[in-house]
Amino acid sequence: MIRLNSRIAPGGLSLVALALASVQAHAEDAAPTETAAPEGVGEIIVTAQKQSQNLQNVPIAVTALTGDGLKQAQVRNISDLTNSLPNVQINSFSNSPDSAVFTIRGVGVNDADPYVGTTVSVVVDGVVVGVNTAALLSLFDLERVEVLRGPQGTLFGANTTGGVINVVTKQPTGKAGGEAQVVYGNYNQIEADVALNFPIAENLAGKISVMHNSNDGFFRNTADNRRIGRRNVTQLRGYLKYGAGSYDGTLIGEYVKSRNGSQTGVVIAGPGELFYTPGQTTDPFSFRRGLTDDQPDYNNRDTYALTLTQNLDSGIGKITSITAYRKYDSDLYSDDDGTTRALLQTRRQTHHKQFSQELRDLVQIGGSTQLIFGGYYFWQKYFLDQGGRLDGFAPGLTQPQTQDQRNWSISGFAQLYHNITPQLRVQAGIRYSHEKTEAVSTTAIGINPSGKAQYGDPIIPATLIRAAGSKSWNNTGWKIGLDFQADRNLLLYGYYARGFKSGGFTGRIAVAEDIGPFNPEKLDTYEVGIKSDLLDRRLRLNLAAFYNKYRNMQVVQNITYPSGANSASIANAGRAETKGFELEVTAAPTHGLTLTGSIAYLDAKYKQYDTRILGAGGVLVPVSYAGNSLMNAPKWSTSAGFNWIVPVGKGSLTTNAQYSYTASKYTGYTNLPVERVGAVNLVNASMSWGPDDGGWKLGVYARNLFDEKYFNQKLALAGIGTLASLGAPREFGATFSYGF
Repeated sequence: MIRLNSRIAPGGLSLVALALASVQAHAEDAAPTETAAPEGVGEIIVTAQKQSQNLQNVPIAVTALTGDGLKQAQVRNISDLTNSLPNVQINSFSNSPDSAVFTIRGVGVNDADPYVGTTVSVVVDGVVVGVNTAALLSLFDLERVEVLRGPQGTLFGANTTGGVINVVTKQPTGKAGGEAQVVYGNYNQIEADVALNFPIAENLAGKISVMHNSNDGFFRNTADNRRIGRRNVTQLRGYLKYGAGSYDGTLIGEYVKSRNGSQTGVVIAGPGELFYTPGQTTDPFSFRRGLTDDQPDYNNRDTYALTLTQNLDSGIGKITSITAYRKYDSDLYSDDDGTTRALLQTRRQTHHKQFSQELRDLVQIGGSTQLIFGGYYFWQKYFLDQGGRLDGFAPGLTQPQTQDQRNWSISGFAQLYHNITPQLRVQAGIRYSHEKTEAVSTTAIGINPSGKAQYGDPIIPATLIRAAGSKSWNNTGWKIGLDFQADRNLLLYGYYARGFKSGGFTGRIAVAEDIGPFNPEKLDTYEVGIKSDLLDRRLRLNLAAFYNKYRNMQVVQNITYPSGANSASIANAGRAETKGFELEVTAAPTHGLTLTGSIAYLDAKYKQYDTRILGAGGVLVPVSYAGNSLMNAPKWSTSAGFNWIVPVGKGSLTTNAQYSYTASKYTGYTNLPVERVGAVNLVNASMSWGPDDGGWKLGVYARNLFDEKYFNQKLALAGIGTLASLGAPREFGATFSYGF
């Protein structure tokens, strides 16, 4: 039984009112993701503006990926989209493999701890995933993935300055049937997924989806040559959908069980650096790393979610209520020095809960005005207990740290669309938010007299530092724009938007002053764009150009002191500007052949970045990084691909291939040479065949076909070494899918 804090109970009152509303006409069928066309580029329906619209009529930069398209390309996880979307970077932290690093147009975060927050929100079936952990989602049984670039603060709220990853799962159909797939690949990759739809009663439908993904890991342990970095994730989703008259409601329950191996980040270190270990820290692309045998090799997580979505067509518009509860518990052991020596090891136990309630109304006013307005409540808390074994700094040295934070916010929003003429439309939106955060952070030092540190060693009382804080903020975001429908296949648009990222308190401190607070950061965006379908819808060209200005930019200052004490304090120490463009092309020159391509340019620089670094003798000295490139902001990224369906025998052969290029980038704010990640060239390909009337398909796939060796992330620790995560090596395998 789930118990909700009494402070969040009022947020659910709207559900009672909505459930009691009378129902009268037929419920709408769910809008299809893609409308089939005999020839040409198909129409894609998205909900990027919280209503069903043709992608080509949405006046913001959106990349929409249909579930069928992802399946054909054998893209099965959000992380598989890495380097394939214009001006979008998707990575994971080297020491926290479950935490997603989303960076859009140079706007992202550089730490995995929950207090850092997000700048790109992952939204699943209308529910914001409050933290980066568990955001690397499976893509089986999805309707579509929408990548919204630029601030989305008016409709999606805080912490969307970079954009939104909007994920929509397939809803119950009310008809008996389903789909299943089995995948087997190298590294003992096994995937077994099934989705079953079934009617329950005249107005009640059910659905169950089960997904399993496992492999033995890409790495081998230097000590005994065994495989490490295993993955073992099982996900269960259940749906109940009721629809009668003008009302429909869908209840979704989800459980995810992860029993993965420890993190597999590598360390690059040379003579004179603390972590330097001959034969272990100089060849990262051997896919070998050390893992000591004195702590468990696991990263366990259990995630639970419950979502109730209700829609009512009423005399005052289409009312939508989304109520959601999510929690996860994780236990991660991390051998951070990447060697067989016991130098730096951590254990991170995290407990996170969140509750959200959204109530909105979509109203048509006359024939020329449309209004979306509503309210949103969000509450979350987390507790992180981190133990650090720092034998590399001093034998027997430990550093336990805790983070205990609670946050709640309430906001009201409205977005108006008004047709000045049949072709010219103005949009204006505003969102006002009030939020409060309470935090307690601790850090201490312990010594094990044996000279061998253990988790839970007694601390030295005089070293205990406890810092606490509580603060409220009021923020206002807005958007105003114009779009002009020159003809049914050509849309011109432009807008100005103000987005913001929440303030908060530092969780990982070395001194009490590190806790802060830090204030919200603000981002102003100017975007213009063109969306066009040409040559009788055989050619689609979408172009967006943007200019962003950061103010009060939150900067994470990672400092590891000579004693081993670690802090990741945040200060409003920066200003930055980013500008660039994205061009996306889709062509259907002949029946069965679809060509895709994109090119993106990004110029992202700090205009002000005043902070401190560790100087001689462990003293912090001021420094400015103005002029440096933002992290995860490659100047150029391109992609090109095709999907070709041809009749072969009594069935169809589908061939997919994509090439992507991502220019070099820095993954640390200091822009040190060791933090530069080189250019990446990737090729993915797949092929499948199935009979026209058999309902099944057999295929093969290869990801990173030419086995490109590349880094995802590099973080330099002065005098210690460079922590890095590697891109996946070549993966290949066979697939079987069946629909019924």
